[in-house]
Amino acid sequence: MQRPKGTKDRLGEELASIRHVERVMGDVFKRYGYEEVETPAFEPLDLFTKKSGESVVMQLYAFKDKSGRELALRPELTAPVVRLYINQLRSAPKPVKLCYFGNCFRYEEPQAQRWRQFLQSGTEIIGSARAEADAEVIALSDEVMGELGLSDYELRIGHTRLLREVLTHAGAKGSAQDPIMRAIDSREEARLRAELDRAQVRAGDEKLLRSLVALRGSVKVLKQVEKLVAGLPKAKAALKNLHEILEHVRSFGVEKFTIDFGIARGLEYYTDLVFELYVDGVQVAGGGRYDELIELLGGDPSPAVGVGFGIDRIARALLKRGMIVPRERLDCLVLPSSEEMVSECLKIAGELRRAGLLVDIDLMGRKLAKAIAYANARGTKNVVIVGAKDLDKGQVTLRDMDTGSQERISRRDLCEKLQAGKGS
Repeated sequence: MQRPKGTKDRLGEELASIRHVERVMGDVFKRYGYEEVETPAFEPLDLFTKKSGESVVMQLYAFKDKSGRELALRPELTAPVVRLYINQLRSAPKPVKLCYFGNCFRYEEPQAQRWRQFLQSGTEIIGSARAEADAEVIALSDEVMGELGLSDYELRIGHTRLLREVLTHAGAKGSAQDPIMRAIDSREEARLRAELDRAQVRAGDEKLLRSLVALRGSVKVLKQVEKLVAGLPKAKAALKNLHEILEHVRSFGVEKFTIDFGIARGLEYYTDLVFELYVDGVQVAGGGRYDELIELLGGDPSPAVGVGFGIDRIARALLKRGMIVPRERLDCLVLPSSEEMVSECLKIAGELRRAGLLVDIDLMGRKLAKAIAYANARGTKNVVIVGAKDLDKGQVTLRDMDTGSQERISRRDLCEKLQAGKGS
């Protein structure tokens, strides 16, 4: 039987890389003061349709349960975490800093690096409208990539409010802006052309919008932006906010980034700062500020900013670079020299495991020579051979599988000996 289309089995080096990425991220999240939370794999359908509309259902695994409730497998984790905040944490001291890991599901055509089930992690800061919060999320993202050894990643930073203020000036207001923002994010010229025509954006406003979207580069491009939006006070305020965020980003020690006003993000709930991270041209993370989402989902108005990471893609980037995480080797395999020694082997294995060592036993009843060959195939560091004559003297035989050398040692000293060689 084949696995479902758009899914994958994870094992071996790939799974080891994924677990490594999760451990590194978890350590960074803790250092920044985030508390881990976990949400259900499925949520009420309207949690995901309130902002995006009913058309988004086509991209979801949506269904009715046996009581007729409309549910959906979560396509992302920000909205579920916001729902958790509204239900249980709205009275907590601000800001509330949360992190998470989990599988997400989207019903779309599988393609390179895009799956119907995928692993996501992320962080959210709820309750702070200050530019320092935006900057911290970027700094945290930078530190994650650095800790993983992916310091050659590309960080692109934009600001959706700047674009939306230009669209407002052009006569496209509220939800009428969303199709245009999605078209900008797609970077498809024909799609953008169609949406601008549909919204009847004037030629002058279109020229201004296109000029902004095309701007990419260092902080020097912000001088050009100042000239372009000189007549739009609210757009100037958005630009000032971006200046402040970037100042704090540099204070955190992040110097390598690209200003890119072509970033609009695929989710409409972003309101101000947006940013994306790329490795080898593949997007591996993205986030921004979403000050309206909490109120939209039924909570009291509250500012918020966050980032989501694509764990599968990051793990794949590590493997592509040959940054393979070594699988932890067994400290030893305990083998009986005869059937009569099996019970004693089980006792020894239990003692060593309780001491924190990685220990296995032969569960196939192999002859000793074949059991040692099995240990070699497993990549085990050592083999402990338990024989009747040795045991009468209170000893066992310890064989180093890397060198082939072996020695008789006291059973009482076995655990200490193995622990001493654990780091080697």
